[in-house]
Amino acid sequence: MREDTTRAARVTVEDFLAAFDAFAQSVRRARGAAGDGARPLTLSQYALLRALSDRTAARVRELAGEAGVTASTATRILDTLERREIVRRARSSQDRRGVTITLTDGGREALRAQDEWLRGRQRAFYASLPIDEQRLAPDLLIRLAALIDELATGSPGPERP
Repeated sequence: MREDTTRAARVTVEDFLAAFDAFAQSVRRARGAAGDGARPLTLSQYALLRALSDRTAARVRELAGEAGVTASTATRILDTLERREIVRRARSSQDRRGVTITLTDGGREALRAQDEWLRGRQRAFYASLPIDEQRLAPDLLIRLAALIDELATGSPGPERP
């Protein structure tokens, strides 16, 4: 116990900053990392499909907003997903200028496989944490998410108690 306390006392703000930078860089790399058989989608593709998963169809701008990317980025991602027959595009019946996106059966399967793989990895990571860290992890992750949102937008999020 004394060794843990001593080690914790030696952790500095610089250690935290270096670890945060490593974390942020890892997230950036993961957003574009190519998938494989168990993980067929990039995180950016996955975010767009998650936004689409609970609807029959959506417009590009809606998906982009929910996935936290620009409409042009969403369009490029959707181009790839359409070539892979994961999504289908069609002219909107209400607005001929608009395009609606739908998931194909293959897209639903890719999304299901990605969900299963991600949740499995997340559960395994959580199970590997000591009990004290398991208790701290949810709050820490929520606070890190708020900080990342603040860094991305340049404005602070809602104050936490």
